[in-house]
Amino acid sequence: MSDKIIKNALSYALGSDLHEAWRAPRKKEDGTYEPRIKKSKDEIWNAIHSTDQVDIANCSFEQLPSNWQYENLEAARVAIELVYDKTISGEPFMPTEIEQMASVIHDEWLKRNDWVFNPEYGDPKLAVPYAQLSQEEKDKDKAQLGPAQAKVLAYVSGLINIEEICTQYNLPTSSKRL
Repeated sequence: MSDKIIKNALSYALGSDLHEAWRAPRKKEDGTYEPRIKKSKDEIWNAIHSTDQVDIANCSFEQLPSNWQYENLEAARVAIELVYDKTISGEPFMPTEIEQMASVIHDEWLKRNDWVFNPEYGDPKLAVPYAQLSQEEKDKDKAQLGPAQAKVLAYVSGLINIEEICTQYNLPTSSKRL
């Protein structure tokens, strides 16, 4: 199986984990989550559910409309890509490399989230280069690297079955379908 297919599958698995990590603090005693209603742009999802409103907190990653899967999936893709080769080869990450990778994570987040630059509703604290972020925000970017490395290590250790992930998310298992 090609690295491209493996990285894609690991990205979906990590994207799901990132969504679960986001919604975990919202969990209530009854097992549901504090609602977070958003608009779905996924026409197929909207047709199936007869609405364009989705409670993203009370949906698993798999249940989300594609536009709400997108951010976690893309964040996961970036993180997996950054750690994959060195993790596969068993090389350690130096602190300077971690900072560089976190900077890439932030740069890619800015590309996907141009709303942050809007003078009316953006967030000027986030609309800056990585080096100018608060330590708390830098830590959020770095925090994506550990789970990404753990996914790759789990795959290398035989704890993750790529074909099962591909089946779960209807992903291609050969380069012919890519």
